[in-house]
Amino acid sequence: MLRLLVAVYDTGSVTAAAAQLKMSQPAASAALARLRESLGDPLFIRQAGAMLPTPRAQRIIGKTREVIGLIDADILRSAIFDPQKSRDEFVFCLSAIGEIVFLPALFNFLREAAPQAKVRSVSLPPQQLEEALNQGAVDLALGYFPDLKQGNMYQQRLFSHTLVCMVRTGHAIQGARMTLSQFTEAEHAFVQDGGRSQEMFEAELASRKIVRNIVLRTSHYMSIPTIIADSDLVVVLPGPVGNAFADSSKVRVVLPPVEIPSYDLKQHWHRRFHNDPKLIWLRSVVAQLFAASDATAGVFSGE
Repeated sequence: MLRLLVAVYDTGSVTAAAAQLKMSQPAASAALARLRESLGDPLFIRQAGAMLPTPRAQRIIGKTREVIGLIDADILRSAIFDPQKSRDEFVFCLSAIGEIVFLPALFNFLREAAPQAKVRSVSLPPQQLEEALNQGAVDLALGYFPDLKQGNMYQQRLFSHTLVCMVRTGHAIQGARMTLSQFTEAEHAFVQDGGRSQEMFEAELASRKIVRNIVLRTSHYMSIPTIIADSDLVVVLPGPVGNAFADSSKVRVVLPPVEIPSYDLKQHWHRRFHNDPKLIWLRSVVAQLFAASDATAGVFSGE
């Protein structure tokens, strides 16, 4: 009705205003009648074949134009996210493995694409993570989060990988794959970082009744390359992490004695933010950096 008020004011005609707004003439007349009733004023008087505004219409026309302009600019127009101007903080939930796999490349890209923005990595248990995504306290969860498959969650597969073993260069275990006897007879380091991939591996060993001789337990990966390089210990860790550590000439990657099912690393986000321009851009960045060519885009995993 406010748009009709402006159109009649500008054209001096209900018929012309209706055509401008792509309305029928009867619909425009009915809308003008409702507006007159709401404001308690005739607003326009027909004179000499034209609709002349009343003093009330003249007083409110300026503010009416402002209101319509604000609605068009701030409410109806699709928001645009400009990473070059953004001062937002991008918050990712990453496991210890995820920080090694995702964070370096992600941070370097974002520093170029969004130079005024900040980046934060957090680690949260599953029950807190879903609520943080729902509240917008976390933008994306990247990695292996099998608990984020119900409720109002979207997910996109990035790539798959499996677990590998790592030993020191010059270890008695040679070749690309160790035997089962070598695996069970060796002394092992075990990284208990709370990641779900290790749980999956432990379940696989238990189903095969394979027992490891674990002599060292730690919650972190950072000391592992040094420990392995200076000992005869074997450690099981995610493939990308093992390959990153194996860049050093002191350690090397060996395949485990049994086939281990691969698992998918994904990005997860909440349904509330599916159409948010910032999140759309951020998801596209992650996909550009990490998604395999056969990755599934934007699968809604809720009910």
